[in-house]
Amino acid sequence: MRVISAFLAFCLSAAAWNAVGHRAVAGLAYDLLSPAARARVDDILKRHPDIAMLMENGPADPAGRIRYAFMKAAVWPDIIKGDARFYDEARPDAVATPTQPGFPDMKRRLNWHYINVAFSTDGTEISPPPPVNVLSQLGIILDTLGKNVIEPGSGPAESDSVYLLPWALHLIGDVHQPMHCVTRYRKGQVNPATNKPWSDLGGNTIFVVGSYNLHAFWDDSLGITDTDDYVEGLIQYLSKQPVEAAGVLEPKQWVEEGFDIAKSFVYSFGNEGGSKENPIQLTPEYTAKAKEIARQRAALGARRMAAVLEARFGR
Repeated sequence: MRVISAFLAFCLSAAAWNAVGHRAVAGLAYDLLSPAARARVDDILKRHPDIAMLMENGPADPAGRIRYAFMKAAVWPDIIKGDARFYDEARPDAVATPTQPGFPDMKRRLNWHYINVAFSTDGTEISPPPPVNVLSQLGIILDTLGKNVIEPGSGPAESDSVYLLPWALHLIGDVHQPMHCVTRYRKGQVNPATNKPWSDLGGNTIFVVGSYNLHAFWDDSLGITDTDDYVEGLIQYLSKQPVEAAGVLEPKQWVEEGFDIAKSFVYSFGNEGGSKENPIQLTPEYTAKAKEIARQRAALGARRMAAVLEARFGR
C-alpha cells in the first residue's frame, strides 16, 4: 500500500504546462492588461511572501522585473511541490511544516491542479472525480480574487488575494492543458490494492516512446527550452494565434473543452499499449497536431486569464 500511495502522490503532483508554458501564458496575459489592472496586480504581487524568489534573476528595470515575477508566479504552485517548507497534506502520514510569515499554511494543495473527469471506450466502470479539484478551487478563487486584499501586518488568510493570485494564474493555465481535465479507464487497468478498475491518472500511467508518459508529453508540448529568449519568442507566437471563445470565462466550460479534446484526439491512438514494456509510439502527425492544439489552448488561456484579471482589477 505504501508503494502504491507513493506512486499516486508522484503521478498526481505532475505539472500541467511545464514552466515554459506557464510563464508564456502568464506573460501574454500580463501584456494584455490595461495599465490600471496591471498596476493593481503589481501591487498585490509585491506583497507576496516569496516575492524575492519570484524576482530573482529578472531584468534590472523595475517594470521588467515585476513582469518577470508575474510570469514566475504562474509557476509558483509547481515550485512549492519540491520546497521543503511545504508539505503534502493529503498523505496519510502527513506532518505539517511550520507556517512561514505571510502564508495561511504550508500545504502544497496538489489536488487543486486537475480534475479527473472520467470516460471509458470499452465499458469499464468509471468513478467520479474527487470533490476538491481544479474546477471547485477555481470557482472559489475567482469568486474571491480582488475582493479581499489583506493589508500588510494584518496577517495572512487563504482568502487573501496576495496568496490566491499565483494560484489563479497557475490553475487557469492548468485547466487549458487537456490532460488536466480527463482520465481514462480501460480493461486490464486495475488497482492492485483493490482489484477494481483504475484510471490512468490523467495519462500519467501511459508510457510513451521518447517521453516519460502521455501526461508529460502534453506538459512539454509548448517546448522545454526554459530560457527567457525562448519564452519571449513563444509569447510573441501565441499573441498572433487566432482564438475563438476568448470571452467564455466560465471554468466549467474550460474543463468541458479540455475533456472533449482529450476524448476526440488525445487518446486517438486506441486502447492498446502504453505499458512500460510496450510504450505508445506517437506518429509525427499526432505530435504535430498536439503542438497545434497546445498552442491554441495556451493562447486562449492567456486571453481568458487577462479578461479575468481585467474584470477584477481594471476598475
